[in-house]
Amino acid sequence: MTAPAIDREPPAIDREPPALPRVEKPALVRHLGAVDVETLRRSVERLSEKAWRQEDAAKENDYFCFAFTRHVVFRFISGNQTPLRFYSKPIWTVWQRLLLPVMAQAVAPYGYANPVYPKAMLARLEAGRGIDRHVDGEGSHLLAHRIHVPLRTNPRATLTVHDTDFQLRAGHAYEVNNLVPHGAFNGGDQDRVHFIFEVFEGEGATLA
Repeated sequence: MTAPAIDREPPAIDREPPALPRVEKPALVRHLGAVDVETLRRSVERLSEKAWRQEDAAKENDYFCFAFTRHVVFRFISGNQTPLRFYSKPIWTVWQRLLLPVMAQAVAPYGYANPVYPKAMLARLEAGRGIDRHVDGEGSHLLAHRIHVPLRTNPRATLTVHDTDFQLRAGHAYEVNNLVPHGAFNGGDQDRVHFIFEVFEGEGATLA
């Protein structure tokens, strides 16, 4: 599926970036621990419906499986080929002071000397709706960890990875294996909101 035009293209690069090692994914889901999301959660709750619509209309990941999910994209990977070629959208400048502390807490168990975050977004799944099962199996997905941090959820919101259903708790961080079939369903009466980002070790890597 062709993604819509992005706000700002990354600069052209003539040389190929060096290869990154493939990361080790959990079998299904890895609980990384509790994180302090209260300041971020309050800011997200203040986002207007107009802001959600505008940001979602410009999102890069406009795929059919996300028909009932709205996104606010802060960072994304150009072409989804290598995490070394990521770019920040203008909204990142405004939100990074809220996002970076949550990200740093979430990835502490990896012990990275220089964690790099090539993707970052909010994902809002409508009440009573789902995300179709899909696999993120190529390119950059092999080279970065995918982290979910629920900000607003409910006991009837589930994440299915392979054939197992998980209930992810608000204020906790989880790594999800996005290389196997996964999807979600929000059976609650309120939209479910996750902060989702990716991370890899940047120590020794040359960022494009």
